[in-house]
Amino acid sequence: MTALECVMSTADQSSRAALLARIEAFCARPGTSVLFDRESASLLDVYSSKTVSIDPQQLVRVEERVDAQTGQPYLRLDHASRQLAITAAGIAFAPDFRNSGSVSELPQAVCFRDFRSLLERFKHQIYGHSEQPPDRDAVELLMMCIAILDGARAQGFDVGGEEKELEWHLSELERRR
Repeated sequence: MTALECVMSTADQSSRAALLARIEAFCARPGTSVLFDRESASLLDVYSSKTVSIDPQQLVRVEERVDAQTGQPYLRLDHASRQLAITAAGIAFAPDFRNSGSVSELPQAVCFRDFRSLLERFKHQIYGHSEQPPDRDAVELLMMCIAILDGARAQGFDVGGEEKELEWHLSELERRR
């Protein structure tokens, strides 16, 4: 390693350490529903108990912003290949429409609270009104859930349990159509 490479490597390390320190400080604020473990460089979404690792070498930028709708601060984490946000509601990420098709009702950033809320609405329609055949709204709710789980998986979350649950409900939906 040349002297210049060594200096650049040291600068990168101190820059990455500063980014991790910003994440740690933001997560330590009162009212935050995300915990950060610096040793493992992972985030814990308190609501869902889901964790996701942050590769410090891939971390490009950490930027505090304010949500235009709620006025709440959030922390945007840009990686070389992905983007997450630490919000009051949990870890936010973009939905992935590859398997669901376009679903216009979903915002650009979602979290596991959104998934759970939509899934509960779906279950209410299917099981709470079992005398009625499932309608287009039920299918749309299921598609939104799929887009959220696909987005979560793309960010590195383990969503196997949630996928199994969705498969169960999908089978019921198909059986009743």
